[in-house]
Amino acid sequence: MSRKRHRGVLRRVRSKVGRALGDYAMTADGDRILVAVSGGKDSLALLHILQTRKPWIPVDYQLAPLFVGLGEPGDGERLAAARGLCDRLGLPLAVVDTDIGRRLRTEKLPESHCFHCSRWKRKAIFNYARDHGFAKVAFGHHRDDIIETALLNLFYGSNFSTMVPCQQLFRGTLAIIRPLAYLSAAEVVAYCRQHQLPLTQPPCVFQHQDQKRLQLRRLLAALEKDNPRVRDSIFHALRNVRQAYLLDVGFRESSQTAD
Repeated sequence: MSRKRHRGVLRRVRSKVGRALGDYAMTADGDRILVAVSGGKDSLALLHILQTRKPWIPVDYQLAPLFVGLGEPGDGERLAAARGLCDRLGLPLAVVDTDIGRRLRTEKLPESHCFHCSRWKRKAIFNYARDHGFAKVAFGHHRDDIIETALLNLFYGSNFSTMVPCQQLFRGTLAIIRPLAYLSAAEVVAYCRQHQLPLTQPPCVFQHQDQKRLQLRRLLAALEKDNPRVRDSIFHALRNVRQAYLLDVGFRESSQTAD
């Protein structure tokens, strides 16, 4: 990659992350932020971006990376990737071991394996945050994740919602932040390549059982052939909701009450 293109990608990534952090007031002076790192490219890029931007921003926060193991053979390679970056950045890595892999194999689950794996991992992260006094948890979800989640909920969940960049939980005692919310998956990959961050990880043995997200990605790829900006359009639609033009059963009731 040329030096000019390198600077362009870096400038774009920094700008979008900074804008997302500012738009949703994700960080403040004195924050202790727990960063969920899986060993995959998204979470490693998140940790690298948040740590390396600290010298030139006015907000002083501290990062604490956390790895949650599933009890699966692939944990070792994922943990090595996470630990390698943490060593580069001078950050200690905390590790929580779980039996999520065993539970996915043995329990009869009403939803997809990915759904339950994500839910159980979040629970382990939230418990760690509570026990160690963290009020904020950062996840590496990017713009494409937000778009795909919106479509999953629309097509299969009978609602129009998605992951939000900043979300308060447990009566405001914990906040989830997603600083990569404005970055596309391609921009995350470009950033990882520039900074020699791992782009691959061991394949998940359970992922093949969840085909819905893969089908949506294929659908988006097909739509992009007709409209290359279809992802931009969907993402902006999530911030441009015209409630007056949505079906609202309560509208008739409120109108009758007013009469």
